[in-house]
Amino acid sequence: MMMDVSRLKYRVEVLGDRGGIERYGPFNEQKAREFFEVEESLGGTARIVRLEEEGFRETWRVVAGCGDWDGGPRAEALPPQ
Repeated sequence: MMMDVSRLKYRVEVLGDRGGIERYGPFNEQKAREFFEVEESLGGTARIVRLEEEGFRETWRVVAGCGDWDGGPRAEALPPQ
């Protein structure tokens, strides 16, 4: 059975202890929210971002977040593969 990768448009970003971002995914929306809720329950700093395609351009938009992201790195666009 093949997985429909077009539905895997979410990832979870976790702010690490040293200020770097650890990225997990890609996930479908349900799995991303489950992963995010675990991080939130642990008191972490995390966010869900969604891939949006605008023509040839791909950008990541923040859907939900927890913790203090002030001054932290932002979600950025990834180069097309």
